[in-house]
Amino acid sequence: MNYIKQFTLALALALMVCQLFAQSNFRFSDPNMLQILKGQYAPSQYYSGQTKPNKAAIKQALLSQTSSDSLLQFLFGLNQFRNRNSGSDTLSLTNGIGAARNWALQQFQRFGQANPAFKSGFFSFDQQICNIGTHKNVLGILPGTDTSQKGFILIEAHYDSRCETVCDTACEARGMEDNGSGVALVLELARVLSSQTYPRTLVFMLTTAEEQGLDGANAFAVFAKTNTLPIRAVLNNDVIGGIICGKTASPPGCPGENEIDSLQVRIFSAGANYSMPKGLARFTKLSFEEELLAQMPVKTNIQIMNAEDRIGRGGDHIPFRQQGYAAIRLTSANEHGDANASAAGYQDRQHSTRDVLGKDVNGDGKLDSLFVSTSYLKRNVQINGITSAMLAIGPQNPPEFELINDGNGLSVKITNPQSNYAYKIGFRSRSNTFDTLFTLNGQSDLKTYHVKKDSFYFVSIATQDAEGTESLFSLEKYVKVAGVPPTSLQENAASGKTMQLLPVSPNPIDETLSLSVWVQNPKLGLVGSLMITDLQGRIVKELHIDLNKNINEVVFEHGFSTKGLYHCSLFVAGEKIDTQRLWFR
Repeated sequence: MNYIKQFTLALALALMVCQLFAQSNFRFSDPNMLQILKGQYAPSQYYSGQTKPNKAAIKQALLSQTSSDSLLQFLFGLNQFRNRNSGSDTLSLTNGIGAARNWALQQFQRFGQANPAFKSGFFSFDQQICNIGTHKNVLGILPGTDTSQKGFILIEAHYDSRCETVCDTACEARGMEDNGSGVALVLELARVLSSQTYPRTLVFMLTTAEEQGLDGANAFAVFAKTNTLPIRAVLNNDVIGGIICGKTASPPGCPGENEIDSLQVRIFSAGANYSMPKGLARFTKLSFEEELLAQMPVKTNIQIMNAEDRIGRGGDHIPFRQQGYAAIRLTSANEHGDANASAAGYQDRQHSTRDVLGKDVNGDGKLDSLFVSTSYLKRNVQINGITSAMLAIGPQNPPEFELINDGNGLSVKITNPQSNYAYKIGFRSRSNTFDTLFTLNGQSDLKTYHVKKDSFYFVSIATQDAEGTESLFSLEKYVKVAGVPPTSLQENAASGKTMQLLPVSPNPIDETLSLSVWVQNPKLGLVGSLMITDLQGRIVKELHIDLNKNINEVVFEHGFSTKGLYHCSLFVAGEKIDTQRLWFR
């Protein structure tokens, strides 16, 4: 009986803990915000007459109105609150998370004065975080002009900060790179984009409690899924304005202490093949390169990374991906530290009192050297801006299509072509980006005679309007080009081969590599083992992989220093199924 009582008491305590830390009581400060997100409103409530998106005006606004000075003012404004920990003061007008979120709301309200259609308010939820029970995300919403164009675009950044200890509310926690830079970006983007109109709704959100476990983003993601809110895409910006490499950095790390990189930005996203987040990452890179790059005085390169986030780290895009939405994270090429502030000898700025805006070199009381580069941050605003705008004005859906291989070439055929659209076809083989792009104008199929035999391709297609704006790309289809038909993965089934390791890149672009396994008959509980060995047969790494989908993926964290030839073998129930070479150089 004592054991039963002890078990009952333990269970009751466990339930109390779950309830204590559970999220509940989701609500908007303005009920109209929810109706906008659901698309249940009349555009005439916010706009008079017919409004059409002007692509040229949108691009010109991004190029001419995005301002380094404006970004600096946002950073100075955010810097004044000293500590933005999620458990910090909510009542003070000058210090703490409460003052910071009220200030952010005032910025959104200011944009609403310039464009009355722009709405702002709080999304609140109850949860015990650092001894505070109620928390608030800050939202600015620009309603779309056409409610038949489904799916809103969400641009986010977390506005909370922290020092070495996760719930320290007394320290100096200015949090300028992490994540004042992201906050400034979202505010500046809202200011610039709200000067135009778009068929789809744009949502600018500053989340709280990222540093304690992605809680603010998770609350909104769960609420969105529960209420079937149509989120078209999520762009998360975190540690997006620094250009100096710290002594430590979360892998994939920067090259060395004090190295400078203001010409590249990284996009992290989940999956490798058949992945909505990776598709959004490719869309982001393509939109920027097609629409803005040629007009940029300083060119920025977008790196699409293999992993969903830096090794051992996480960000506010992850809760949205977990709820089934396409979500990516944009992050600086260089980070000042790996945030492991409790490690002996840690001197980098991230997650410390040292994460400040800059330093006063000559002692005159003014900052002479900034740790956040506003010119670099400005270019990252423009990357977010062109992606969001193209998502907001582009065609609704990609087309259905077929892949046909007759042994001489690969054919792509649109199932139900529409005469008023063109189609953009993307081919990808050994990288995260498109290897080749074709545009179909006035025809429904494409035959490529120069595909390499014994190679593989992932193919996806977007619908393109008369101005060259694409929809999101379709989920990929996979085909293996052999010497004779039939081809694709179906030929494996015909030959009795029911599992296959898909080929991987010989030149990975970062410290991780995605390994993929095709399974003809996936089922729950089916598990395989990927054994990485060197040429001497020594085991370097063993990875377990669930084989419950047609295409199953796992990330191999190999490190920048890995060189030479390795082998990866797939084992299921002790039987070797397939082997691929991994060549690192």
